[in-house]
Amino acid sequence: MKRNLKYQFFIVIILLLGLSSCLQKQIDIKLPPFKSMLVVEGYLEKGKPFTVAVSQTSNFFAAPDLNAVFLRKATVILSYKNVVDTLVFNPIPDLKHLKWFNYQLKNKDTVPLTNGTTYFLKVIDSTGRVATAQTTWMDSVKIDSVKQVITKINNFKYDTSMHVFFKDPSGSQNYYRFVAVDHSRNDSVRVDNYGSDQLLGGQVISLSTGHNYRHGDTCDITLYHIDNAYYTFLSTSELADNANGNPFASPATIISNISGGTGIFTVLPESNRRVVFK
Repeated sequence: MKRNLKYQFFIVIILLLGLSSCLQKQIDIKLPPFKSMLVVEGYLEKGKPFTVAVSQTSNFFAAPDLNAVFLRKATVILSYKNVVDTLVFNPIPDLKHLKWFNYQLKNKDTVPLTNGTTYFLKVIDSTGRVATAQTTWMDSVKIDSVKQVITKINNFKYDTSMHVFFKDPSGSQNYYRFVAVDHSRNDSVRVDNYGSDQLLGGQVISLSTGHNYRHGDTCDITLYHIDNAYYTFLSTSELADNANGNPFASPATIISNISGGTGIFTVLPESNRRVVFK
């Protein structure tokens, strides 16, 4: 009897598999022709060389080809006030942030950055495509103080973190990016967050460097005062990244301040502290 039931069950499975194969139908989806666009990424930072990454989007189904993605023949122009600077091709890998910048200033490696000055970037590639963007420098919001906080978890374990305090300017919407790097552990990024002062405008804001630091650890803290364009770019990029490969997520579009392409050109005023845990 048991043998008969096993046999019948086996036959049912075979029939179901056969039925499912009959119901399958191959569907050909005609995709629109792929059109590549310029991708531009550049950051203005005090005391740091100004470099720009110029690339183009590639077909998702094409084989990876860095030579086809990063452009060698492009005209990259930075202008502000009465100054016009043309950048030159010089590939510079940024291994720390896993980025590849391929254009830099020819005669000077830094740009004078003053509050309220607007900077314009223009990129023209060999096919005639043009991408433009602009950004305005603003003074950084300074870190006021830091305080080590030790929290008792149980009789044998304690958690150590560092709280960072700064005063948010009143009268305007402000945006921040906060990064904490554990210098004692191979420069590992412990915190990298961004947000606005929507609920804390004009108040003293406290941020944490994360937990589980040890005695003697050195942490590099950076508070970036960013603009709305960069904040929007970061948040929409995160949404697009989360949606990539997730069939249940809604499609997301990256909002860029690059006209004629995509990417970001922005200022990064910053305030830094290096702290040692005691």
